[in-house]
Amino acid sequence: MTDQKVFILTCLFVSISSLTYAELDSLYQTTFIIRSFPSKTPHDAKIFIAGEFAAWYPDVDRCEFEKQSSGEYRLVLHHNRKAFEYKITRGSWDAVEGRSNGRARTNRKYSIEKHGFEVTMDVRSWEDLSHGSYHTLIYILAVAALQIVLLVVAINTIRNKNKSANGALSALLILIALALIGRASTYDPDIFNWQPKLLLLPETILFTYAPLFYIYVHLLLKIDLPYRKFWWLHFLPTTLHVLVYVPYIIMDNQTFIYLVLDTDLFPVFATSGSIAFIYNSIYWRLCFKAVKHYSKAEKDNKSYQKYLQFLRVVIHIKAGYLIIWAFAFLNYGFGWVFNMFTLPITEFSIDLLWVLFSLIIFCIGYYAMKQPELFKEEKKEVKYKDSVLSQEEFDKVKTRLAYLMTSDNVYVNPELTLPDLAIMIPTTHHTLSRVINEGFNQTFSQYINEKRVNAFLEQLQNGEKEESMLRMALNVGFNSKATFNRAFKKFTGTNPRDYLKEHKLKVS
Repeated sequence: MTDQKVFILTCLFVSISSLTYAELDSLYQTTFIIRSFPSKTPHDAKIFIAGEFAAWYPDVDRCEFEKQSSGEYRLVLHHNRKAFEYKITRGSWDAVEGRSNGRARTNRKYSIEKHGFEVTMDVRSWEDLSHGSYHTLIYILAVAALQIVLLVVAINTIRNKNKSANGALSALLILIALALIGRASTYDPDIFNWQPKLLLLPETILFTYAPLFYIYVHLLLKIDLPYRKFWWLHFLPTTLHVLVYVPYIIMDNQTFIYLVLDTDLFPVFATSGSIAFIYNSIYWRLCFKAVKHYSKAEKDNKSYQKYLQFLRVVIHIKAGYLIIWAFAFLNYGFGWVFNMFTLPITEFSIDLLWVLFSLIIFCIGYYAMKQPELFKEEKKEVKYKDSVLSQEEFDKVKTRLAYLMTSDNVYVNPELTLPDLAIMIPTTHHTLSRVINEGFNQTFSQYINEKRVNAFLEQLQNGEKEESMLRMALNVGFNSKATFNRAFKKFTGTNPRDYLKEHKLKVS
């Protein structure tokens, strides 16, 4: 081989070697232009494009943008794909671009048919530098989770605790705490990238919260649970739900992250959320009916009014929760049907749901401080200490009681108590309570108030109308207008003024 041929081959080899592998392998070249960055972007930051064409490495040299004199960043990318997905980074996945609210954005998508060979874009935020509204949400959810820990400790260390009801409430609170922690973790990019499957923790509450609260209502109000032997059927949907998520639980973290960021999992979440909405609505209705029915049956039982008030507040918050949930579901469905990007509105609605969900925790905490007796066992009155009460003694006490009511009118004393009346008979107050319960099927207060209402009506029938209605009520032993109105309505079925109108009576 001549020296001239050797020289030509050597030059050819050097020329080929000087070409990059990418240029040899490239079929296309596309120019990417970034027009603007967030104001917090470091002035000396290196900007890269990361995508399928470079195995998703965030800092490949040939994928670095060059800053132009105009302030734009420009990159001429050589590639061999007609379509691919990509994102903009500052050299690492911690410093990747996000949406305007600072949250993770889906992958950008490029295609020659749609974009041609030049793509212009704006970077809205960086995940590591943004401090969007979601930080406030993290604080709210974190405080709620902390309060749950304190509540669980508090309600399980009080004296005379209601073991059964507090046990159900504790299980419910622990479940909510896990859901809140899981939800808060999804807002933090570092935690999400470290343990992305914490995103599934909030899902556990979808089919568990409603039946647990339903059981708690029955235990708190001491209502028999329907089909008690088959209580486990309430949690069958929870089991099925967990089975649906098993493939995602055992999936490797990076694949799971891609599914989340590409919103491939969103239809799964939306479907389970829609079914859970119907499920929770059914249980809300059951709880509402149980409280309403109990309220009517025990309207004169003052000891349980505090429980009813507490449950009504929680149920009303849950009603608002369901309304927002329905809106989120309809908004997502509208976007899916009409191919519109409604995800931001849906996400905002879901964030609002979690804030409202936290409100339930703060509500429970408020009642725990204001009315700690809610979490205590209702003291059962020992009605009868007498082991044996003969019929003779029973009749004797009952006769003496009737005499005191008709001849002495002792009920007109507004300070009259069960022990005072027992001394007048005389007998023990336990025996007297038993006689009133079994002989008249009433409590002491019901028995005395009925006598007072009858005395009031007797005054009306006798034409004693020269005094005001309140004065007449006080004369027969009532100590306030409110007490009189409640007792009157219980025994007559109507309030005093309507009664007077119905019977065409007039009182000043």
